[in-house]
Amino acid sequence: MATLLKVRRNTKGRDLVVGDLHGHLSQLRRQLEDIQFNPGIDRLFFLGDLVDRGPDSEDLLSMVDQRSCFSVIGNHEAMMIAGLEDAGADLLHRMNGGEWFYRLPAERQAQTVDRVRSWPWAIEMDTGAGRAGLVHANVPGSSWGRVTEQLDSIDALWQSGISLSDQAVDCVAKQLLWNRGLVSMLYSDILVSEENRQSLADHLLSRQPGEEWVARASPERLSPFHISDMDAVYMGHTYVPAAIHVGSCHFLDTYREEPGETLSIVCVNPQFQ
Repeated sequence: MATLLKVRRNTKGRDLVVGDLHGHLSQLRRQLEDIQFNPGIDRLFFLGDLVDRGPDSEDLLSMVDQRSCFSVIGNHEAMMIAGLEDAGADLLHRMNGGEWFYRLPAERQAQTVDRVRSWPWAIEMDTGAGRAGLVHANVPGSSWGRVTEQLDSIDALWQSGISLSDQAVDCVAKQLLWNRGLVSMLYSDILVSEENRQSLADHLLSRQPGEEWVARASPERLSPFHISDMDAVYMGHTYVPAAIHVGSCHFLDTYREEPGETLSIVCVNPQFQ
C-alpha cells in the first residue's frame, strides 16, 4: 500500500477518528458500545500508536484492515518496525512499552511488522463536507501539500522494503511521526491565555462524548493552525487534556489510563453527527 491512502466518502454511517490507543482495546470497546457503534456501516480511523503500554497491542493491530478499520503509522509502530529490522534499535522500543513485541515468537514478530509496514503514513478522506487529513504527529510548514510531497519522495523506497534508518525515510519520519511543532505551539501560544485555560477547565466538567473544545485566539496566533490544501487535519502523538479543535487542526491524544480520562472518538462526517 502507498504511503498516502485516499478514502472515499461513507454514505451509510459514521466515520470516527480515534486518538492514540496504546494497547487499550477494552477502553475502546466500552466507548464504542456507549456511542452505539455499528460495524456494518460505521468506520474507524486510528491516528497510529495502537501499540505499547496497554495489554492488547496485538489485538488492536489485527483490527486494522484498511477497509472498515483504518490506521496510519505512528511513532510507536515505527519503533516496532525499527526494533526488528535495525540492529540495536530495539532498546528504544523496549524503553517505551514495547517489551511485549520481543516476547513474541520470531515468526509472529516478522508477520506483525510486514502487516504494519503496509499501513499508510497519512490518510486523506472525503467527509461529505470537505477533505480531512490524518497524520500521526505534525504537518510541516502548516501545509498538507508538503506532507504529500514528502511522502511522494519516499513512497517507492518504503514500498521496496528499505529500512527506517535510510536517510530520506528517516527525515520524513521525523517530520510526520515524531515532530511536535504544532502541538508545542498549541501549548505555548494558545493554552497559555487565562481565557482559554478557564474555558478548557469548564469544558472538562461538562463535555459530552465526541465533543471537542474549540480554542479561541487572535488571527495571528491561529495562523499556524490553518493548514493549507486541507479542510481539517487530525493528529495524535502528544497528550492533550481534551479533544481540541484549533484552526483546522484537531488534537486527539487524550488517554493515559488515568482516572476520568477517555479516548477521543470524533465523528468527522457531519451528516451523521
